[in-house]
Amino acid sequence: MVEHKKFLKRCFKLAEKGKGLVSPNPLVGAVIAKGERIIAEGYHKGFGLPHAEIEALNKAKDKAKGATLYVNLEPCCHWGKTPPCTESIIKSGIKEVIACIIDPNPLVNGNGFKILEENGIKVRYGYLEEEAEEFNRFYITNIKEKRPYIILKWAQTLDGKIATYIGSSKWITGEETRNYLKKKRFEVDGIMVGLNTILKDNPFLDYIADQFQTKKDILDKKRYYKIILDPEGKTPLESNIWENEKSKVLIVFDEKISNEKIEEYKKKPNFDYIKLPTENRKFEIKKLLEKLLIEKNIGIIMVEGGKFTLTQFFENKLFDEIWAFVGNKILGGENSLSVFGGKDKEKIEEAIEIEKINIEKIGDDILIKGRIKNDVYRNH
Repeated sequence: MVEHKKFLKRCFKLAEKGKGLVSPNPLVGAVIAKGERIIAEGYHKGFGLPHAEIEALNKAKDKAKGATLYVNLEPCCHWGKTPPCTESIIKSGIKEVIACIIDPNPLVNGNGFKILEENGIKVRYGYLEEEAEEFNRFYITNIKEKRPYIILKWAQTLDGKIATYIGSSKWITGEETRNYLKKKRFEVDGIMVGLNTILKDNPFLDYIADQFQTKKDILDKKRYYKIILDPEGKTPLESNIWENEKSKVLIVFDEKISNEKIEEYKKKPNFDYIKLPTENRKFEIKKLLEKLLIEKNIGIIMVEGGKFTLTQFFENKLFDEIWAFVGNKILGGENSLSVFGGKDKEKIEEAIEIEKINIEKIGDDILIKGRIKNDVYRNH
């Protein structure tokens, strides 16, 4: 008897190679097999490139006839940046499709399976559903919440401080942790900071490409935005943020910004921008996120601070995951800065609960990862 789950787990393994390259598309792997024998494999390599099913079918050629196609997500049935996968599957002579989950995208949402069945292809799905949803939680958030998946990241001391009372924060964590973070940045589409972080720290906010990602043909597909919340256009043109011209610097301006100011920034080849209204120097975070997903195809954002920016996401309950890097230092001080500001709470029940906690040791530091509890969204 054929072990279908074995081939679907192989799909996950293949799909993982697309991390940091396919968003806001889903991570998808495909395996074509006859019985226990694999004929061909493929995965979605980058945004705008052929989907996993097409990669596998192109390798299988005529051998696909009478075979089974395994895929971790329902094949698409609509025209986007690439043609619908269902057409190619039907033409290939594949006799059966075995998948994990339905694609939640309203343009697909069961229609891909329906079209295949109408054309005489046997369809089975519902295998490894929880694993498949977890694996593509970024994509599912994009579709269901109509916004990017948000990771709040900060570095703090053991006593919960992110800076001294005058704002000094270099370095709370060690070099090993900083290198770890740069590698993890590759997996997101954008890093977001407020203007104060640019003015105080003058960061580069670059990533390090790791392992197979260092291949030039793959690396060239990487889309990466450094997003700065800067209503009045005060980001200096000589900042380190501009140095790596392969990364876009996307400044979020107030809608009343002058054309002359925008023209100054256009001297930079990697400059991009959007405009939104503000109130008390704050953008409406929900509208900002919708705009970034719809207009810029930014599906995963890591918000790296500072306190003012992190607090806006916290107060609006518009985040999915937290990454708290805890350094091996105790700072103390009544006026040292904590991670979040905002309204004071009266009851502990008002706290946001974090679940799915994962703890990792990096050098002398600790990384705590967790997810916001789902009921926060239901009550929001």
